Amino acid sequence: MKVMIDTGANRSFISIKALDPSYGKHLINKSHSRIILADGYTSLSVFGTMTLSITMGDMLTSIKAFVVKELCADCILGMDFINKYKLIINTEEQIVSISDDYKRTTLKFAVNKNEIRYPARLINNVWVPPKQTVTVLVSVELSSAEVLFRPSFKLQQRSPVVMLNSALTIHHHTSFISLHNPTTYSYSLPKGIILGTTTIPALSFKRNSTTDHQIVHKNINNLIRHIDNPEQQDRVKTLLNPYAKLFDTSKLTVASNVTPHAIKTLDHPPPVSKPYYSTPSKQEEMYKIVQELLHFGLIRPSDS
Repeated sequence: MKVMIDTGANRSFISIKALDPSYGKHLINKSHSRIILADGYTSLSVFGTMTLSITMGDMLTSIKAFVVKELCADCILGMDFINKYKLIINTEEQIVSISDDYKRTTLKFAVNKNEIRYPARLINNVWVPPKQTVTVLVSVELSSAEVLFRPSFKLQQRSPVVMLNSALTIHHHTSFISLHNPTTYSYSLPKGIILGTTTIPALSFKRNSTTDHQIVHKNINNLIRHIDNPEQQDRVKTLLNPYAKLFDTSKLTVASNVTPHAIKTLDHPPPVSKPYYSTPSKQEEMYKIVQELLHFGLIRPSDS
């Protein structure tokens, strides 16, 4: 089952197609109704609600979700789930963390390789003038979504029109794509041609280690115990708590990131050069300058 976390949805949803047919009898409030999405126009037909049990890492979670006919993913977890489990999404480190009353669990996520691709078709015949960029209307088999657009490789090969990978916002099954004609002659594209594909990447979670909050609490207290003012202690602790994982010494951690050199050079032995000749007077003046810098603590002796 594909689950998508959507910070733009107030409630959680599940597609009735993702459920076993026998689950229908467990639906609560089976009265049919419709809900309006964030765009203010698109609506979904609701069959009822049911409580979902979702295992994330070693934590069992539950949320009451609307059962609808069709979604872009099997299940969408909205802000009700995010707020209930204090979910934090770290896009830079590609991790998601959730917590209950007892612990916080961190999960790594990766973009699902089995993405569903929706073609983006040209709605009208288009004439692109030379050396110009035009914005065209396309149709997509999604009512409302934020998607990634990838241009058609075959179309790019057989036509001079240039398209770029981009993020699109779809409303009422339509969106806009920019086309550029770098040639000195006009070029036309017929109605209905596929300009490329759009995808909604789903998140697949991988188990990551949990944080030992008892050790974290002990280590942070040891760091701030020299602060006599209780108010200052609380303020420092508040600043350190968001980085609790850094103070968990219960498990060994190894830095896996390698910082590249600013100047890329090939492997070679250290360069060797002969010392420059210097007169005794220059050596004496340089010695005085070095001693003065050492005296004021601006430099220190090298042991290398």
